[in-house]
Amino acid sequence: MDTLLRIAKVVALPCHLFARLAGLMLLLLTAVIMYDVIGRRFFNTGSFVVSDLKWHLHGAIAILCFGYAYVRDAHVRIDIFVHRMTHRFRLHLEFWAIILFVFPFCVLLFWFGYDFAERAFVRNEGPVGGMGLPNRWIIKAAIPLSAVLTALGALSVALRIRVALARPDLLDDPFDRDDPPVPVAVGPDAGGMR
Repeated sequence: MDTLLRIAKVVALPCHLFARLAGLMLLLLTAVIMYDVIGRRFFNTGSFVVSDLKWHLHGAIAILCFGYAYVRDAHVRIDIFVHRMTHRFRLHLEFWAIILFVFPFCVLLFWFGYDFAERAFVRNEGPVGGMGLPNRWIIKAAIPLSAVLTALGALSVALRIRVALARPDLLDDPFDRDDPPVPVAVGPDAGGMR
């Protein structure tokens, strides 16, 4: 079981690294927005390149953090019936949702995202009318990359679920949290997964 936990940690490492990169990109995005607002307001400047850069940074930040959000259980959940389920049942449900839904979705997203980025690269796709950022394949390549990161995050959680089911004394919560879990549901089994 310790081996599975070590593998889960290694598999989640790219998700953590890209989340840190996205944090740096967020600082860059803030600087670009400030430059654009100050330039437009006080110096009557405007640029399609700066506008494109804002959208590209925002998009990359959003999609490159899906895997990290899954590892941390920071993604959106709609848990209507969770308070009626036992902790073990929720773990089984999460595991099979990863196998049956998350992995196939990531495969499709990678397949079509790679084709999308490759066509943009082959066609040397750029901005419409020649104004804006060139090389659109760079931002489009973030789509298959996000699929890989999401699959790695889901694999890490799936491995940790296997450990939590086999050895609940070793691991109770399959998500990587620095802080203790916050119970959302009311009842005897409110702790653990949200």
